[in-house]
Amino acid sequence: MSAMLSGVTVLELGQVIAGTYGGVILADMGADVIKIEPLRGDAARNPSIAPLDGESSIHLFMNRGKRSVALDLKSPEGLAIFYELVEQADVVIDNFRPGVMRRLGIDHDSLKRRNPAIITAAVTGFGEYGPAKDRAAFDLVVQAYSGHLDITGDPDGPPSRVGIPLADIAGGLFACISVLGALCGRQLHGTGQHADVAMLDSLVSMLSYDALDHLNSGRTVTRQGTAHAHMVPWQAFTVADGYVVIASREEKFWQRLCDAIGRPDLKDDPRTADNRSRVANRDFVVPVLEEAFAQRTRDEWMAVLDEYDIPAAPVNDLAEVFSDPQVEARGLVRTYDHPVLGPIRHPASPMQYDGWTFPNLPAPMLGQHTAAVLRERLGYDEQRIARLAADGLIAVWAPDGGS
Repeated sequence: MSAMLSGVTVLELGQVIAGTYGGVILADMGADVIKIEPLRGDAARNPSIAPLDGESSIHLFMNRGKRSVALDLKSPEGLAIFYELVEQADVVIDNFRPGVMRRLGIDHDSLKRRNPAIITAAVTGFGEYGPAKDRAAFDLVVQAYSGHLDITGDPDGPPSRVGIPLADIAGGLFACISVLGALCGRQLHGTGQHADVAMLDSLVSMLSYDALDHLNSGRTVTRQGTAHAHMVPWQAFTVADGYVVIASREEKFWQRLCDAIGRPDLKDDPRTADNRSRVANRDFVVPVLEEAFAQRTRDEWMAVLDEYDIPAAPVNDLAEVFSDPQVEARGLVRTYDHPVLGPIRHPASPMQYDGWTFPNLPAPMLGQHTAAVLRERLGYDEQRIARLAADGLIAVWAPDGGS
């Protein structure tokens, strides 16, 4: 069978991560994601950020599977080309600041006059309304504003950034969900839709049950490092050559852990007999476990913990992640052929469906598909395409460096 979203056309104006991550998920599912880039290219192409052989790793991951059309949207003729593409598209995604799309004449109200069924999704830092809507937003700013930095890090240390660009990725993820919901809604109800996706909203939502508890009890959430405020043991422990994590959420796992570390007496000790007691006596429980875990290596402990069927894992670095037999068995690394760099390995989509194919196309060169899209979708001939390129309204990439 073909890819699940074959036949869906997405015009992506988004840049860097927040405006592109949703598109790469849609491309993985088979949508034709046409990346409309300024003539200078998506800012994610900046090779000084996450550089890899003269390209940016951000671009090589976030734009894989998409087609690149380099177009000057600030010119009347460039804008007219975009309108023509919108008339046969399903979705437009952007991550400009609020108001920019309206000033360009490509906001949802403007586009739906040309295509009443169009779905638009705007990813911004703080949303399209509210007193903070015009604030500049990068991932770190939103992680801080949303409270995530305050609850991340060691208890006695400063706030910590989550190791990945969580706000950017969350914004892109919820943009994808919004698009999929709107596609279903259009199928059911026959109308297009605009989605206002804020990175702030995404991270506040992801505070989940901790936020619910705070809103209803007034309790604060404090930094715990790898530990858990409500469960013991639930954290990383130092072993002879690294770290392992233990997540003994249920009492049966605690009972097994007592046997695994050779301390069956802890099963009945009133300080450790149940989770409530262990949380209250964390200062007793954790040092006991720390002393036990320090005696063996990571592999030795994992063999013991697996034998007792205790939820645990080694703290892997990336080299260990991508050589792990489970990661390999799940096919979580794929390779595409970049038009200049050759084979590029990347993390695969986590989505797996029986009977559906997942395209695996490279990140494009700037303007690599401009001519093809204008020919195939709008019927432009080579003479017209050459004139547009000569007038600086489009950019066309060619393998030989010409246009």
